[in-house]
Amino acid sequence: MSASHRTLRARTLPRLTVAVATVALAAVACSSGGGHATSASSSKPSTQAAAMTATTAASTTVVNSALSGPGALLGPVRQIPVDGIKIGYRQFGSGPDLIMVMGDTGTMSDWTIDLLSRLGRHYHVTIFDNRGIGYTTDDTSVPDTIPLMADDTVGLIKALGLRHPTLLGWSMGGEIGLTVAALHPGAISALVSTGGDLGGSHAINTPPAVAEELNSPKTTGPQMLDLLFPADATAARTAYREQLGLIPPEKVDNETLLRQYQAGQAYESFEGTWDKLPDSTIPMLITNGSLDEITPPGNASIITHRAKHAKMVIFPDAGHAMLVQDCGRFVSLMTQFTKASGIE
Repeated sequence: MSASHRTLRARTLPRLTVAVATVALAAVACSSGGGHATSASSSKPSTQAAAMTATTAASTTVVNSALSGPGALLGPVRQIPVDGIKIGYRQFGSGPDLIMVMGDTGTMSDWTIDLLSRLGRHYHVTIFDNRGIGYTTDDTSVPDTIPLMADDTVGLIKALGLRHPTLLGWSMGGEIGLTVAALHPGAISALVSTGGDLGGSHAINTPPAVAEELNSPKTTGPQMLDLLFPADATAARTAYREQLGLIPPEKVDNETLLRQYQAGQAYESFEGTWDKLPDSTIPMLITNGSLDEITPPGNASIITHRAKHAKMVIFPDAGHAMLVQDCGRFVSLMTQFTKASGIE
C-alpha cells in the first residue's frame, strides 16, 4: 500500500468534518468538548452492573460531556487508564458487548446517531477515541502504530471488563480489528471489518487519481462526499451531513495527524497481521462497498481467503461509507452474523 494511500485515509474524515459539518454544527446546541474529570456515576445497564463495578471505580466522567437531543442515548464521556494513557469512551445500549473502532484520525463524533442507535437496540456498545484523538491522551515517546492501537483496544476491553465482545472496525479501524483478531484472538468473540485491509505487501492500493484528489488542499467538502458515496446516493449524502451535526466535533491536533500518518506508513511494511490471521479461529464478517474508491473491494476478498472462518459480503452500489449509506441492511446483516456465531 502506497504512502499516498495512507495519507488520504488519514485526512478524509477530519476534512469532511470541517468542510461539511460546520454549517450544521452552528445550528446545533452543543455540549462542551472539553472539561475536567469528576467521579464517574455508578449507573450501568443492569446486565453489565456486576462486571462493571471495578470499572466504575477506575473511570472518571468528563464534565459537560453528556449530550441532549438525539445524542442523549450515548451517555457521557468517561476516561479510564490503559497502558500509560487515558482512553475516552462512551457506553450505551443493552445486549452482548460490541466495541467499535473508528478509522484514521476519526473521533467518536464521526459515528452517526442512526448507526449507533440501531446497534444499541441489539448490543451493549462501547465507542472510543484512538490514542491522541479527542478525549484520549497519548504517549508521544513511543511511535504510533496499528499494532499499538490494537494493543490499546485490547487493553480497553480488559479495563472495562467487556466479555469477549464483537469488534466492529471501519477503514483503519477495520485494520486495527484485523490486527486484534490476528495477534490477540482471545480478546474478542467475533470481528466485523468494513473498508480495511491486511497491510504489508498484500493490500490493493487506492487508485492514483483518487489519491491525488484526496490529497489536494483544493478538494472541497462536496468532492469528499463524492469519494465516500456513489454519485446517485443523494439521500445518503444528505443524511450523513445532517448526522455529523448531531454530536459535537472533537479535536485532532497536527501532531496526532502526523503520528497517525506514520502509523499508516508503518502498516505498509508490517506483515504481522497477514502472517498471524490464519491462526485466528474467531468468526469474521468482512464487508466492503462495491464502489469503494478509497479501499478497493478486492481487499475484502484477500482478507476472506486468508482467514479461516470469514464470510465476505460486498454491498452493491455502495462506497467507502457503506455502513452509513446502507445502514439498515448493514445492521441487519451484522446481527444475523453474531447470532449465527452464537453471540447473544
